[in-house]
Amino acid sequence: SGETQDSAAPIRRRNSMDGGRPNLGGESSSPHSPASVPVAELRLVLLGRTRSGKSATGNTILGREEKNQAATSTATSTVTQQSESTQGEVTGRRVTVLDTPDWFCPELSLEKLRQDVGLCVHLSAPGPNAFLLVIPVQQPTGEERGMLVKMEEIFGERCWRNTMIIFSVTDELQKNNIEKFIQSGDQEVQRLVEKCGNRFHCLNIKESGDGSQVSELLEKIEKMAEGSREKFYSSDIYLEIESQIRAMEKKILKEREEKRKRVEMEIKEKLQEMQDSLRKIEGVIQELDGHIRQLNDQITEMERKMKEERNEEKKKELERELKREVERRTEMEEKVKKLKEKREKERREMEERHKQEMEEIREVYEGEIRTEIMKIILPELWKNFLSSKTKMQEDFSRQMEEKNRELETLHHRLFKVTEHLSLLKDAYTITVLSVTNPDQE
Repeated sequence: SGETQDSAAPIRRRNSMDGGRPNLGGESSSPHSPASVPVAELRLVLLGRTRSGKSATGNTILGREEKNQAATSTATSTVTQQSESTQGEVTGRRVTVLDTPDWFCPELSLEKLRQDVGLCVHLSAPGPNAFLLVIPVQQPTGEERGMLVKMEEIFGERCWRNTMIIFSVTDELQKNNIEKFIQSGDQEVQRLVEKCGNRFHCLNIKESGDGSQVSELLEKIEKMAEGSREKFYSSDIYLEIESQIRAMEKKILKEREEKRKRVEMEIKEKLQEMQDSLRKIEGVIQELDGHIRQLNDQITEMERKMKEERNEEKKKELERELKREVERRTEMEEKVKKLKEKREKERREMEERHKQEMEEIREVYEGEIRTEIMKIILPELWKNFLSSKTKMQEDFSRQMEEKNRELETLHHRLFKVTEHLSLLKDAYTITVLSVTNPDQE
């Protein structure tokens, strides 16, 4: 079924610790897996070298409008700095595409690799349905060397069960000659294809089309996932990591909650001080309003006296006094006006500052939790991963030693049997000769 434009949904980007927890635990497959049904949600992790077309591949899968721009020149494409998750709806499925940096770069530091693998684990939780190893169809560059070893170092040998090669092409000629490219190309590419069980897909990263090439890819991924009960990649090491992260989250959440409450209390105290200040201003305003009312009464009384007064001297005196009272009233009204403006300005600033401070607290609070978890968990994750890898290597070595000892024992037994057969053969020959030639004795 081809992708239609109606199926395109708003795309969300996720490159923080928001959302699900890592649960890539215990991969298992069962011969009694249920019949294949379309997967409602697919999580795809894009892997590959810089300028391999990873980002353009992700854009093509999600049907993003900017994909053609991204694919015009892989040499000038933006280099992915850290794992970044983007979601969309494709042919009725919710698809999450996780674009990763170049983990295969020899110059990549161990610390950077630790951090980004941990971020990838988190963003692809509870586990990717497929690792898509993107290789551009072009003249061999030798950059594929080391990919196989690095993949197994990071995800373990079982990752190949959930890995598919994506050959990114930019025209139909490259697409049609893909078999020739594999057969006549770099041996490392051939080894990668073999490791993936000869699963690969040719994706034209410049083609918008009807979405049929993407639909075909998603169907291949679903078929690949059928062998796993959970329908996604998982590894025993991540069960322990999930447990550690949850315990650490609980501890950090408690500490950060206490800190947040303390900071909020401090802000509330500041808010109370500002409210007290506003109340004082309000008191002054009310007091001045009282004086203004008194002046109004006095002015009214003076105006009445002026009308009744017949003595010109006294009348002029009352006029002068009335003028002074009116000026006092005007002055007080101006003060009240300024105080009210000040009160309103401080109230707005107080509310805005309070809102901003509370928002900053929440952002810092959530950011510190993520940072703290990454700081504590990722080194532990890597240590456990190396420990698990070492243990697997030791188990393998021990099993090989046992097999070698068994083989030596079998060789020894075979030698003894061969020697015994040789003696029996000699004895048989002598017996036959003695029977057929009795005179020679």
